[in-house]
Amino acid sequence: MKHTKFITLTVGMFFALSSFGNTSEDPLKIVQKSILEDPLMEQVSRMAHHTISTGLNAGDGYGEVWIRDFNTFIQVAMDVMPDQQVQECLNTFFHFQGEGGDIVDGYMDIRKANLNDPEGYRYRLSETCPQYAAHKNTVETDHETSLVQAVYQYVKKSQNTAYLQTVINGKTVEQRMDEALQYLMNEKFNKQYGLITGATTADWGDVQPEHPWGVAIDDNTHYTIDIYDNAMLVLAIDNFKEIAVNKAYGKKWESVKKQLITNIRKHLWDSQRQKFIPHIYLNGSPFPETFDENQVYYHGGTAVAILAGLLTKEEIAHANQRMLENVEKAHAQTIGLTMYPTYPTGSFQNVGMHPYGYQNGGDWTWFGARMIWGLTENGFIKEAYEELKPMLERVVENKGFNEWYTPAGEPKGSGTFRGEAGVLCRAIEGLRKWAENYQSVSVEEAQGGMVLFTFGQSNSANHGVGKYQPEHQVYNYFEGRLYPSSDPLIGATGYGASVWNRLADKLIDEKITTKVTLVPIGVGGVEIAAWAKGGYLYDKLTQTIAQLKEQGLIPDYILWHQGETDNIKNTSKEEYIRQFETIREAFRSQGIESPIGIAIASYHPECIDSEDGNDSQIREAQQALCKKYSDLFIGPDTDKLNKALHRPDGVHFSHIGLDAHADGWVKAIKESQISVSAV
Repeated sequence: MKHTKFITLTVGMFFALSSFGNTSEDPLKIVQKSILEDPLMEQVSRMAHHTISTGLNAGDGYGEVWIRDFNTFIQVAMDVMPDQQVQECLNTFFHFQGEGGDIVDGYMDIRKANLNDPEGYRYRLSETCPQYAAHKNTVETDHETSLVQAVYQYVKKSQNTAYLQTVINGKTVEQRMDEALQYLMNEKFNKQYGLITGATTADWGDVQPEHPWGVAIDDNTHYTIDIYDNAMLVLAIDNFKEIAVNKAYGKKWESVKKQLITNIRKHLWDSQRQKFIPHIYLNGSPFPETFDENQVYYHGGTAVAILAGLLTKEEIAHANQRMLENVEKAHAQTIGLTMYPTYPTGSFQNVGMHPYGYQNGGDWTWFGARMIWGLTENGFIKEAYEELKPMLERVVENKGFNEWYTPAGEPKGSGTFRGEAGVLCRAIEGLRKWAENYQSVSVEEAQGGMVLFTFGQSNSANHGVGKYQPEHQVYNYFEGRLYPSSDPLIGATGYGASVWNRLADKLIDEKITTKVTLVPIGVGGVEIAAWAKGGYLYDKLTQTIAQLKEQGLIPDYILWHQGETDNIKNTSKEEYIRQFETIREAFRSQGIESPIGIAIASYHPECIDSEDGNDSQIREAQQALCKKYSDLFIGPDTDKLNKALHRPDGVHFSHIGLDAHADGWVKAIKESQISVSAV
């Protein structure tokens, strides 16, 4: 068989036809389909779980377990570690809690701690936890709030509210959480502004400009108020109020929270510029007067403020747009960009804090993904998914999780940064949860109707022109859930139109059934060998069959449309039959005896000079199978739909072609029912 490419398609006709058909479309349907089918999300999630399963320290290069890091991956840790290990980590921070309620930022194996280094950390020891040494970074004010948030996540996910009554050194966890928050009000609260304070840092960072390394407040420190610390406190209070057993805590902290929100909006929010100011200085600024710091837009603090509920929907939309603009100006990869513009060269004594270095304009998924959380929680689903994708892509590209990235995407810092792994998992889970639940209905809704299992290649998937919204009760089954059906179908490749929604409506119009559930798993461009035993799609086929069987959704009909690619590959009649027999057996071996309809399909424009583009070998194989097995029946002969009117691109169907295709299936199903009745 000689093959020659067919190139007489007119582009104008293709796009003209695309506007026909029922075009009523939910704009979120495409996003939902993309999320549910995205293999990158599953891959990164698996990678993240593996990385976190190897330890609780921040990542390679770090000996410490830091609470600000653990707070961002505790939920994944709960998936891969014993519950007792997670509890012990939380408990360790409480073991080192100061008399005034303060929380250390990190702890490590005492054998690895350099306790006598005068230039290093000032270590704190505990008689009840002698195996560790702890230290407190006093520059940042997020250790107390991070621990409260971490406990909240543990309790919510585990449903172990009894943990709050665990006694550590004479006090319950709940009491210690209250004392941690109270420490901030006693020692870090500024009465003039009604907000908590910290040292000057870059957004959420922990590097003072006055020292090459020092993370402890001293005589050189410039005290400030910023959005990150205060938003973290609002979020922690919300978390504590929700889980506290003693309701008196809720009343106490609710009034504090209201005051904080009022003062944040009054003193930190610049309504004219629609942004948070970087700092309120309490004893002067460390930066030169020539530098207009208020031009700087903080991404991380803004993201946390969104999570704390401090911005309206309109303000969130503006913030997201501003971040995207900043990413473009900085030639960065993601909204994890710390800030824009950066602090100028020489602003920080730390040599790593040059423009676009480390916390001064580096790209940190650690906070960028938290912006994804905020977008998802506030209904900005399309934006969240689109902005998450480059973060996922670079994880796969770099084969792991990195602490931060240059604007050009060069990975820096720890190569197993568990904070990045944790925040990405939560971002993925948030979007998946939305997608799984968006317009979902009970699987029981499918009962009493017809179930159609559809697969093959592109003409069994979503590669047609003229999207269609069913008029009747039609559902789309995908991985254990049911959704109102419309084009494009979830589960099959492509984002265009499908024959199956049209078929469902026609079957209902013909009163053959009252409702239809579609189970589409078609994949564009594949040969029959891909679906046959040993092919790369065989597991997908058998797993879907098993899942349907487990849920009691036995297909009434199994509809197969495939053959075009085998025309190109010159697959023989005998080989096609042999391969399909393994596909048939995949159903029968699991007790699914439903009739299988086989479309007569081989036409491909690359084979136009041989038999008018059709392949007799493929056609004869499809017909022979239906003669050989009584449980197989002949579907529509789509090789006859080979005119430009039916196939605007030479391969896939127009809305007219899809209608004709659906009519052919209705006829074939009717005839199969008559045949079965006669028998």
